[in-house]
Amino acid sequence: MSDATADVAFGLMIAVSRKMFYMHKTISRGEWTFFKPKANLGIELKNKVLGIVGLGRIGLQMAIRCKGAYNMEIIYHNRKVNTEAEKIVNARLVSFDELLNSSDVLSVHCALNEQTKGMFNRTIFSRMKPTSIFINTARGAIHNEQDLIDALNRGIIWGAGLDVTNPEPMAATNPLLSMPNVAILPHIGSATIEARSEMSRLAALNIVEFYQRGKIPNLVNPEALSVHK
Repeated sequence: MSDATADVAFGLMIAVSRKMFYMHKTISRGEWTFFKPKANLGIELKNKVLGIVGLGRIGLQMAIRCKGAYNMEIIYHNRKVNTEAEKIVNARLVSFDELLNSSDVLSVHCALNEQTKGMFNRTIFSRMKPTSIFINTARGAIHNEQDLIDALNRGIIWGAGLDVTNPEPMAATNPLLSMPNVAILPHIGSATIEARSEMSRLAALNIVEFYQRGKIPNLVNPEALSVHK
């Protein structure tokens, strides 16, 4: 899922920066008329700062794309140092405060747990740059959706790209869907032929290995296996 989800995060970042989803809708509404030099301007990404919350496998792939395409500086906030990322993309571990204050694009790739649930709320958004883009392809419950709407309406942050929402599915009347500087997808991070095929293969391998050898090679909740034994 790493490449597939990173592609979605990267695509959302670009879409938000140029208001692509919103501008596409203006065509279907018959609003594409004549050239307006100062209308619907986006922002460029070259040499900007990418901040990542949860720099694991998916976050690293996002960082590689941003570094390669736009020469973005990579900073991250993790529970531990990611030496691989620091070597590959010259990523720099920073405090959460510095991440919020310095990121032009803040991309969330952490797990959902008691510490991260509702992590991005009104207070946290207010500590981000007013020109920043918030990207979440992890879990919708990591951000407070009403607080995100308020932050966008008040210009506290510049834009948002979401592959996950809170709740899911999102209501068709959600105001985020009509905002110029927002891009939303219906949780399709892993929706490629290659990723879903590999997910199916790994699930089948888990079943076969468990019944043949009593082991699960791709185990994410070992406590469940210990209870079964």
